[in-house]
Amino acid sequence: MAAFPTTFGALRHRDFRWLWAGTLCSTGSQWIQQATLGWVVYDLTGSGALLGAVLGIRAIPMLLLAPISGLVADRLDRRRALAASQIMMFAISVSLALGLAFDRIEIWHLFAFTLLSGAGMTFDRTLRSTLLFDVVPRAEIANAFALNTIAFSVMRTIGPAVAGFLIAWIGPAWNFALQGLLFLGVALSAFMIAAPHPAPHAAVRNSAWVDIKAGLHFAATHPVARLMMLMGLIPPLLLIPSFSALMPVFAVNVFLTGPEGLGVLLSAVGVGGVVGGVLAASVARYDRAGLLQTLALVAFALSLIGFALSTSIAVAVVFLAFAGAAEMVYANSQVTTLQMCAPEAMRGRVSSLMPVFPAFIAVGSLTHGFGADLVGAPATVIVLALASIGIAGYTWTRHAALRELRMSKLVGGR
Repeated sequence: MAAFPTTFGALRHRDFRWLWAGTLCSTGSQWIQQATLGWVVYDLTGSGALLGAVLGIRAIPMLLLAPISGLVADRLDRRRALAASQIMMFAISVSLALGLAFDRIEIWHLFAFTLLSGAGMTFDRTLRSTLLFDVVPRAEIANAFALNTIAFSVMRTIGPAVAGFLIAWIGPAWNFALQGLLFLGVALSAFMIAAPHPAPHAAVRNSAWVDIKAGLHFAATHPVARLMMLMGLIPPLLLIPSFSALMPVFAVNVFLTGPEGLGVLLSAVGVGGVVGGVLAASVARYDRAGLLQTLALVAFALSLIGFALSTSIAVAVVFLAFAGAAEMVYANSQVTTLQMCAPEAMRGRVSSLMPVFPAFIAVGSLTHGFGADLVGAPATVIVLALASIGIAGYTWTRHAALRELRMSKLVGGR
C-alpha cells in the first residue's frame, strides 16, 4: 500500500500554501455572503419560499457553466483564470454593498447577484481543485483536499459570526464590502503560485463539445465515478440545505433569536467542520474509503435529526457541530475519490463536475424552503434526514463498488 502523508503534510509545499491561503479568503467571503444574503432576503420578504428561491437560482449558472469551467481548467492557465473569476466576484460584491448602503436594493437585484456569484463560484471550485494536482504529489492529494476542508470550515466558523454581528452593528452593506476585499486576496494568492500550467495532452485538440461529451461519458460509465456522482447528490439535496437555507427560519421562528443567534448557529457548523477537516486529513490514510463515506453520511443525517428536535439553541449548537464534522469527513473522501479516479487528460472536466454538488444545494434549498412554509422547518429536516439514511443503507447493500472502494488503489492509479 502506498505511503500517505501526515495530517498536515501537504503544507510543506510552497505553492499549496498559497493555494490554501486563497481558499481561506474565498470560503470566508462565501460564508459571509451566505449568512448575509439569507438574512437580507428573509428580512425583505419574510418568506421561506422566496428565501429558498433566491438561494436556489444559484443552480442555474453552476449547472450551465460547469462544463465550460472544466475546459478552461484543461486548456488555459489555471492561475490567471482563477484570478479573473475572483476579480469579477469583487466587482459584484462591491456593487451590491453600494446598493444596500443607498437603500436601492429590490428582490430582483438579489436574484441577479445570486446568478452572477454562482457563476464565479463555479469557476473558483473547478480551477482550485484542479490546481491541487499541479502543486502536490498524487499520494498527497487526499491530504491536500482535507486541508482545504479545514480552511473551508475555519471560515465557515468565522464568516457567519462576522456576518451576524456586522448585520446587527452596522448593517449588511459592510458584509458585502468585506467579501469584495477577500475576493481580491484570492486573486493575489493565485498569481503567487509558481507551478506552470501542464502542457496539453495532445498535439491537436478536439472541439469544445467533443471534450465536454468525453468528460460526461467518463462520469456516466466509469463505475466509481458514476457512484461518486450519485452519492454526492445526497447531502446537497437532502441535508446541507437544513443549515444553509433554513437557518434564518430556525433562528427567528424556533429559537426566537436575532442575527447574532443566526451567526452562532452557522458558526457551530463551522466549528464541527474544523474538527471534521482535521479528522479527514488524518483518516486520509484509512484504506476503506467506501465504508468511511457511508458511516459519515449516516452520522451527518442523525446529527441533523438531533438539531431539528432541539428545544434550545445550546443543544442545537452541539448537534450542528457534529453535523459539520460528519459533513466534512464525507465530502473530503467523496470528492477525493471522484478526482483521483479520473485520467490526467480530463482532470479539469472531471473537476468541473464538483460545482454540480453545490448547485444542487440551491435546488435543495428551494425544496426545504417550501417544506418549511408547509409543515415547518423541524419536520422538513427530520423527514429528509431519514430519507438520506435509507438511501445510504440501500447503496451500501446493493453496490459492490462502494463496499470494495480502496484508497490504495486510487493512489496507485493514473
